[in-house]
Amino acid sequence: ELLSRPGFSADKTSTPNSVSVWHLAVTPGTPPTGVYNNLLKYIRPDEAIFCDQLDLIDQYADLRPDRASEIMAQLSATFVFLSSIAFLHPDRVPKTLELLAAALRLANFVEMRLKHGLACRRAIELSPQIQPMILTPAHGSLPSGHATEAFICSLVLSKLLNAANSVYGTALWRSQLMRLAARIAINRTIAGVHFPVDSVAGALLGLSLGNYFVSRCSSPANYTPWTFDGMKYPSKDDFDWNLLYDAAGDAQKEVPFPSPTYVKKGAPVSDSNIQSPVLAWLWKEAHDEWK
Repeated sequence: ELLSRPGFSADKTSTPNSVSVWHLAVTPGTPPTGVYNNLLKYIRPDEAIFCDQLDLIDQYADLRPDRASEIMAQLSATFVFLSSIAFLHPDRVPKTLELLAAALRLANFVEMRLKHGLACRRAIELSPQIQPMILTPAHGSLPSGHATEAFICSLVLSKLLNAANSVYGTALWRSQLMRLAARIAINRTIAGVHFPVDSVAGALLGLSLGNYFVSRCSSPANYTPWTFDGMKYPSKDDFDWNLLYDAAGDAQKEVPFPSPTYVKKGAPVSDSNIQSPVLAWLWKEAHDEWK
């Protein structure tokens, strides 16, 4: 049900190439009709930008002794770390964990198509001195899958907690969840398998898909499309999640600099049929666990 609406297209004719993600808006009828509207567009950075980021990866490597055990634990378990902030015991909130697992499946479904379509080289392919501390994954570098998955889980969980009017539904909890997501993303740079720009692209993807996921689960009858233009990314800049999300206002935002920005917000797209009854049921079950 969740994967029934996204569509994908790749533009390999231009330099750099880009990949777009679309949302299928369906009008009920016999037969139903549908039209694809823009959800996300990713434009690939050129190789010079990645090469400029190698110095940042080298500097982050100094943290490997401190983060090694954490990095190893996060190889296959990212959202488990959220339980250090919210009370996510499987005996207590099984439907919440099921909801987050669904969000993770959406993230993986989209991120892998972007990775393969953009085909960005890993750091190990650009310098023999990076020497990652873990095995470099076989697929492309941008966007970071760990960043995507950590940020979609943090956003969906914070939205759920806020909707349930629980003690967790404040800016303090939202901020702490985002800090944890950022730490997971940065750990992949420390390990030597991701550039900071990968984390920027992944965080944007996670936040965008998180809001889209919530729209499919709950009441908002619209979503906001976003564009990541890697060619406009300042090649020496590090990853900073605060540029992408306002925890106090619970809102995604365009990066204010440089001009024109590398993260662009589109006009909201309305779809009165975006909510899925199946996903709405799961959202309500998870919501009621936090009352």
